[in-house]
Amino acid sequence: MSRKTPLRSLLAATLATGLAVTAAPAFATGLYLGGGLGQMHGDHDFDDEADMYKLTAGYNVGWLPFLDLGAELGYVNGDSLNGEVDGRSGTLDVEAFEAMGVAGMSFGPLGVYAKAGLADWDAERRGRGLTRDYSGTDPVYGLGARFELLDLTGRVEVERLDADEIGDIDMVTAGVVYTF
Repeated sequence: MSRKTPLRSLLAATLATGLAVTAAPAFATGLYLGGGLGQMHGDHDFDDEADMYKLTAGYNVGWLPFLDLGAELGYVNGDSLNGEVDGRSGTLDVEAFEAMGVAGMSFGPLGVYAKAGLADWDAERRGRGLTRDYSGTDPVYGLGARFELLDLTGRVEVERLDADEIGDIDMVTAGVVYTF
């Protein structure tokens, strides 16, 4: 028996373990829940930034080794955006419920994804002589990157709520999701 056999076995076991650890997230499927914090930026009269948070639930199907497909529901709520309408100061509060399809590519524990769907949103404009409520259902879309470690996934994403009545709302979020 050759002395190289134990070394080859150890090398093969190490390689197999490394491949399993990096390839496993590419096949991760199932229900996930998560949340994130970030910033939203308004448009038109409310060209301002505000803090926001997001809650997420979805289902990911990893049918192919590098392709991930899924569906996601989200709730977004932000602090007040400050602005000026007709020479008067005011605030705009926005919240939205999102339903989106998600498609992505996995490269071991790393991945990128795009998502698109609809957001049912409500906005409250407040200020002296400016009080008005808005609501609508408009397109929402975004891009993101993720890093998976076991059942936890760190995500960074950029989204746009394309609402004509209140202007576009751009959102940048960093969060974590847990896959069951």
